[in-house]
Amino acid sequence: MTSCTGKSDYQFKDSADALKQYRDFHHSIAEEHQANAEKLSDFICRWQELSDTVYNYIKKDPAFNAHASLSMSFFGTSDSVRIELLRLASDCSLSDVAYIKMHTSPYRSDTELDPTKKKAITFFAALDKQPLSNKGNAREKIALYRDFLATTKEHGIKNQKELLSFLETEDRHFRTFLSNIGDYTDVGLQDVTKMTEQICTNIFRAASEKRLTSEDAMVYMGMRTCRRLLLNAKVCEDLIKAGKIKSESQANAYLWMTLQPFLSMDAFAISMLTEAQQKQMTELAAAYPVISERLAAKGYAAQEELALIPTQLMRLYIATL
Repeated sequence: MTSCTGKSDYQFKDSADALKQYRDFHHSIAEEHQANAEKLSDFICRWQELSDTVYNYIKKDPAFNAHASLSMSFFGTSDSVRIELLRLASDCSLSDVAYIKMHTSPYRSDTELDPTKKKAITFFAALDKQPLSNKGNAREKIALYRDFLATTKEHGIKNQKELLSFLETEDRHFRTFLSNIGDYTDVGLQDVTKMTEQICTNIFRAASEKRLTSEDAMVYMGMRTCRRLLLNAKVCEDLIKAGKIKSESQANAYLWMTLQPFLSMDAFAISMLTEAQQKQMTELAAAYPVISERLAAKGYAAQEELALIPTQLMRLYIATL
């Protein structure tokens, strides 16, 4: 793991000094009574840098393997820091979650993949100009989606050209599906999900077998994830705002789809967000109070329970750091 800044100004005399500085950092956080998103983000970035630096320093000490005291002290302090961060992560908004996730990804300053990312941005931007499928009704459209996935799964993806072709056609089917999402409440889509997962697994297998470059697989698939989650969330947000909810189960599904970008995007996927997508994520987070009010007003969820979700997401994020 690298730090948020990519730099380290820490100097240690020995392992004992390194661990002391780590404990001092913990004490400095423990003294804080509260922290806004900016301060919490700063604490997390500093923690990522310091913990990485301290660990790599002490593990070079011959005593690290001979005795457990060094590692026990390090991991004990790490747990203590995490506990303090969890304490400070109280009464969070979804905007706080978005800000912190976008500002604490350890990959955010990594420029190694920039050339591939630049090409991928151009590729995905062009997909917005592709028309949706207008063949058949909702069930016929999903049948075409199934056929496409089944054919792709059987054939496999063996090179970059086939990868880009798959992503382009899949994106069109997915956006077509989203445009009719309200018509699929009684249509089983488990096979669509399963085939999509299998195809994605095969893409990364192709990269491990050098049929695709690892850079292409990581960047294009990472940006695909971001795009799908945000497109899905936006559609569900609009449906909730428009009151186009037919049941409590549908309301629950739409709610969690609006939350998926804040829950499912890992640190690498977050680093793949374009500036436009970061803005989309920020706007989506800002709309959460309105979404909550609409769902609560219709009796689909309790307002007090909806208000707790952002804090739960924040704590989940911190717990996995």
